[in-house]
Amino acid sequence: MKIKTIKRITQSFIFVLICLAFWYLRYPLSDWFNPVYFFQLSPLAAAASFFLKPVILISAGLIIFTFIFGRVFCGWICPYGTIMDAISFFLKFFRKYKENYPKPLKSKYFLLAVLIILSFFGFQLIYLFEPVTVFARAFYFTLYSLKNNLLTDLFYKLMSADPGAVVEGIYSVFKSSIIENRHVVFNNSLITFIFFALPLFFVFFKRRFWCRYICPLGTCLAAVAKFSLLKRNSGICSSGCSGCVSQCRMNAIKKDNSYVPQECIVCGECIDIPCGKKSKFTFSFPFKIQSEKNAYGAGVTRKDFILWSAAAVTLFFSKKIFAKEQRNVIRPPGSLEEDLFKQKCIRCGNCIKVCVTNGLQPVLFETGLDGVWTPKLDANTGYCEYECVLCGEVCPTQAIEKLSESLKKETKIGIAKIQKDICVPWRDGLECLVCEEHCPVASKAIKLQKITVNGNEIQAPYIEEELCVGCSICENKCPASNNNKKGILIEPI
Repeated sequence: MKIKTIKRITQSFIFVLICLAFWYLRYPLSDWFNPVYFFQLSPLAAAASFFLKPVILISAGLIIFTFIFGRVFCGWICPYGTIMDAISFFLKFFRKYKENYPKPLKSKYFLLAVLIILSFFGFQLIYLFEPVTVFARAFYFTLYSLKNNLLTDLFYKLMSADPGAVVEGIYSVFKSSIIENRHVVFNNSLITFIFFALPLFFVFFKRRFWCRYICPLGTCLAAVAKFSLLKRNSGICSSGCSGCVSQCRMNAIKKDNSYVPQECIVCGECIDIPCGKKSKFTFSFPFKIQSEKNAYGAGVTRKDFILWSAAAVTLFFSKKIFAKEQRNVIRPPGSLEEDLFKQKCIRCGNCIKVCVTNGLQPVLFETGLDGVWTPKLDANTGYCEYECVLCGEVCPTQAIEKLSESLKKETKIGIAKIQKDICVPWRDGLECLVCEEHCPVASKAIKLQKITVNGNEIQAPYIEEELCVGCSICENKCPASNNNKKGILIEPI
């Protein structure tokens, strides 16, 4: 069996497993399909978590693996890379990719350096570009919600028409294992999908464009893979056909059959090229120094230094202009202080996906440029379930700390405020007990008092602020609204 066939089977199998893990990230949480460890593989996650012990141990495993085998993660495991390979596979029937002599790829190293420096100064932008989180956000916020909602609507129509025992049995299976039996909606899903799809568009011009020129995770692994033990035999090609040059999706092979080890993703397809001297991968001494003639790339020029330094300074000062240091949205219970939270959050979307009420939503620019895709509690779509602690259990970097159920019930994330100009009892003198009835706090943070409105004595709600935890169920369930403003609102603390 050809190695490219083995690779495609392996890629497909791993891709399906990853999608299943993402799909089943919901209540009840399964240890078998909890993808939190997959996000912790990245050395960037270890840096974002300030080298949290579990994360650094897992990410160290990937670094060691890369040191031994090269960038196998990029070529065989990364789900974003798998999608790019699938697209280029179908495109080859309509166009032929041609590669020239490999050129120095300094831009992605500069980009990674800029992102790391900004992260060090508290401006986290790495995870706008990190491939696993880009894929996860698109999967959670677009693909999953779309398929779940379509299936839910389909079965709703079928079950409304007395379909019979067979369809009822299928629905029972789907409801317990495939669909959530409710509509799942995420804010800014179109923007998320565009950001995911745009790099895929460039596959029409260059295979693995993202991996070659941008990917920060791939850049980290490239620095390690340069010294990997597994190396491609780069002897002089006897036939001179240059077939492997055009075959290489990373443009890592030179015309003399030598290659750039840090750009090779060990796809192995060059091995399947029929020529006078077949390529092969063997283990060898890791620190073999290249001669000056075959050295890949040049040093940092003055122009490069000035250009990328200017970009870093511009982005840094843009944080001062656009960032909002005060917490102006409601964060999940257990979230760290706002600045630290935005540094440690890797925007994976796990907490948003696992939220049982669909209350957690991705932020766009509400918390500043450095808060894009971090989670917030949105009472328009849901609320914080009083006894739920799932968001802390699925956070890879503990930007949301794990809380016990008892501690979570005492954790304040906001304070309810009655809007007397909208609240039905206060405004119209008509009784409404919805917020008081739904308040989950045992001693009731929302209580009732007798008031007189328009000559009528009624019971109206008021807030015991020391008891309120800000779960937002009262705002979510409130029937009174005016211009999308409810009769009771939750303010962040």
